[in-house]
Amino acid sequence: MEVTVEALATCKKKLTISIPREEIKAKFEERLTELEREAQVPGFRPGRAPRRLVEKRFHKAVADEVRVKLVAEAFEKAVKEQNLDVIGEPDLDPDAIKMPDDGPLTFSIELEVRPAFELPDYAGIPVSAERPAVTDAGVEQALERLRESRGRLDPVPAEEEIKANDLLVGDLTIQAGETMVVDRQNVRLPVAAIAVEGIRLENLPEVLKGAKAGDTRSTKITISQDAEREDVRGKEAEVRLKINSAARVVLPDNLALLKEMDYEDMESLRAGLRRQLESQSEAAYTRAQEQAIEKWLLEKIPFDLPTGLAARHANQLLQRRLMNLQSRGIPVDEIEKRLGEIRNATTEEADRDLKLHFILDAIAKKEKMEVTDAEVDARVQMIAMQYGRKTDRVHEEMEQQGTLDSLRQQILEDKVVRALLEKAEVSAPAAEVSAQAGEAKTEEKPAEGAAPAPEAQAEEKPAEGAPPEGEAMAEEKSPEGAAPAPDAKAEEKPAEGGRRGDRG
Repeated sequence: MEVTVEALATCKKKLTISIPREEIKAKFEERLTELEREAQVPGFRPGRAPRRLVEKRFHKAVADEVRVKLVAEAFEKAVKEQNLDVIGEPDLDPDAIKMPDDGPLTFSIELEVRPAFELPDYAGIPVSAERPAVTDAGVEQALERLRESRGRLDPVPAEEEIKANDLLVGDLTIQAGETMVVDRQNVRLPVAAIAVEGIRLENLPEVLKGAKAGDTRSTKITISQDAEREDVRGKEAEVRLKINSAARVVLPDNLALLKEMDYEDMESLRAGLRRQLESQSEAAYTRAQEQAIEKWLLEKIPFDLPTGLAARHANQLLQRRLMNLQSRGIPVDEIEKRLGEIRNATTEEADRDLKLHFILDAIAKKEKMEVTDAEVDARVQMIAMQYGRKTDRVHEEMEQQGTLDSLRQQILEDKVVRALLEKAEVSAPAAEVSAQAGEAKTEEKPAEGAAPAPEAQAEEKPAEGAPPEGEAMAEEKSPEGAAPAPDAKAEEKPAEGGRRGDRG
């Protein structure tokens, strides 16, 4: 058997295999000999038919069987001999390969292989991460967020004036000259500084001051330079809003909040919130350290990805992102306007995700790290507990969906990062060291990697009674910063895919 390997592109090879005629004949004769002993030929007892009749009757079936078997065996042998680390299932269709009447059987196949790179010395990776501080002010903020999350939405009477942070449902238009930039009916928006399709309406609370349901208010603005439509950026426009209805969040008082949260007094509630914030702080600190490890690896080990695999993974990630946005009620036309932006972001994320996967997998192989069935079962049990479901049922569903292998790989990568962190040289950032030395901080910093609070966006009217939400076109938000339910009295569902995304 002759094998040639041609490099087509980054991590892409063309494998050409030629099987000599002698090997084809030997395999053909081997199969015919087996058929002679078992073939059913009319007029003859099994195993008694002449060889020439067996060959004539079963020639095509034997030829097809031999071709498929030869191609499969030759491919497997060639990959092993050439030491090719093939990624995914090769696009090999034996039915498309024709058996020649004479001469060798030659076929080619293109395949993607695992990227090759050298691992640096990863003992003692420098890690600098800030531990988010839990302060009295932070506890009070968490208490207010908890109170807001337990508030109810009551209609504002038609005769009553609208207040800041009320939620309106109205008809909104923004017109620049003859150009209608925004025209939405029954749009939902808070009485606050917001942005609609990138057009900032920072003076909205002032424009709506004293307004009631049924009123129409208008104002002149200069369209911001970050508006989605380039043709109207910087132009003067008229904003008109007809108020159809309004609702107001009514917050529970201390007694109502204590009753709902099942606490005896406010100090106990604050203590529960502090414990939750401290747990979040520790988790954020650990994650920041892990991110520092991952960043170091990605910077120290540059390599190119297989283009096909990268494109497939980016597309899968994009589809999940779009489905997530749609499930949150984001209008399809809004999603389409930002499709290019979302696609670019997911492509970058997918590339980073894949590179990290290959690096961590290589370290796991070098360190001979593996994942036991007990570790997989423990992770499945944890997921089942978070969802409030039976472990056996969750395990069965993951097995049917084929996601157990992904979970096993995720556990392995988590183990690698933890092992690297144990050997890392961890130090506090300079700012934190200064603060510990007694220098006062002027403001609290969010945990590394946390997204800034987005501008509020106008949204289409949701189901009646739904509470106001944040930016309409915001990407998936981290739960960090949300008010925790003290002592984990409220269950939360885990984010699908774990710490890093799937790499299907």
